[in-house]
Amino acid sequence: MILRLPAYAKVNLSLEILGRRADGFHEIVSVTQTISLADTIEAAASDTLTVEMDPPLVEEDDNLMRRAAEALAEATGQPATGRVRIAKRVPLAAGLGGGSSDAATTLRLLDRLWGTGLGARGLGPIAATLGSDVSLFLHGGTSVIRGRGEQVEQLPAVQPFWLVLVCPGNSPPDKTRALYRALQPNEWTDGTATLVLAEQIRQGHTLAGAALVNNFDGAADRVYPQFVYLRAQLRQVTGQTFHVTGAGPTLFAVYQQAAPARAAAEKVRQAGLLVHVARSIARRPEIRASKASLSRSRSERDLRESG
Repeated sequence: MILRLPAYAKVNLSLEILGRRADGFHEIVSVTQTISLADTIEAAASDTLTVEMDPPLVEEDDNLMRRAAEALAEATGQPATGRVRIAKRVPLAAGLGGGSSDAATTLRLLDRLWGTGLGARGLGPIAATLGSDVSLFLHGGTSVIRGRGEQVEQLPAVQPFWLVLVCPGNSPPDKTRALYRALQPNEWTDGTATLVLAEQIRQGHTLAGAALVNNFDGAADRVYPQFVYLRAQLRQVTGQTFHVTGAGPTLFAVYQQAAPARAAAEKVRQAGLLVHVARSIARRPEIRASKASLSRSRSERDLRESG
């Protein structure tokens, strides 16, 4: 039996950096939203642990999915076994949380495969050891996250919306640290804008006209080559303001309907830029079981369906 689950990407609808903590991490508050752009992960029983990636963008020993499997095994006393395969679609190091989502999805799949039965609550402490935003992907949907990202509070689902995502693919090495270094004193905030947005969502407001904030916006313009020009180009061809998600370099704009989003994406594509269209995802996906083999053709079909 094969277990299958999409690993959704996310965007930060709001991200504020409050200060540096004693442990070296930064205190943040953010409203996050999972979106339909996704990798597909499959898991099946095996005597040994193998992690396969298609395409092979990361060495297996460096793959966060393997670390997730080993951390779950250590926490539960379960031998680290199973064949895990990922069909990769979410761009790497793009501010979309792809690696963290893959790790959280692997935890969920192996928790089911191994029969350890921890669920999201029990997997949370393990997820927090793997990365700052791994925990939010155990839940999905709309969330407000705090601390270094490991404190997750679910919010009501917002009215469905669409996004146009532009992925420049020009991340410098250690981009997040570079952006933190580039922050100016006036770019630190107290989290008010994010908490206001979270409250608006609780009250059932749509994102239309909402203030989308990311403290990294100014730093991104200073760190990423040609970023100022790219934003201006996107505004010229679409008429929309594009926002950074996470530490970038992906930029996104929000649309209330699919047709305008697709029309804007086509204009961006004609300008020669890599673009994706995605929709908001209201809740975390459920694990599916299948007798189909772990095949390239099946995974590619799932990827098309997930977008």
